[in-house]
Amino acid sequence: MKIFWVVFAIGLTGLYFVNMAMLKMPFLSWEWGKHAAIRFFLGFFILGVNAFYAHKLKFTSALKVILAIAFLDYLYDYFIETYRLNFEIILHGLYMLVWGSIMGYLACKDFNNKE
Repeated sequence: MKIFWVVFAIGLTGLYFVNMAMLKMPFLSWEWGKHAAIRFFLGFFILGVNAFYAHKLKFTSALKVILAIAFLDYLYDYFIETYRLNFEIILHGLYMLVWGSIMGYLACKDFNNKE
């Protein structure tokens, strides 16, 4: 369980620096929070839980599902003109996916070891 909280703290610190340094966005912004949460929970549930831990989905199938949902989210933002899509925003999304998948795997592993 300690590794879970260490990864959480490192990921949260990394998120702070990614938001402030790369994107120059406020850390606690509602608009960015929604997008970050979508990417984080996609990584958490689809990659971390279903693909890496439970092996319910193949890795390529999980990536296809994530790519479709993330593309629709980017497309929606493009049409409502929230922001322009650039490389930094894509890197932010990848960071959130990776962090979410690691957290999902560790959460399932810790949860099942306690029982």
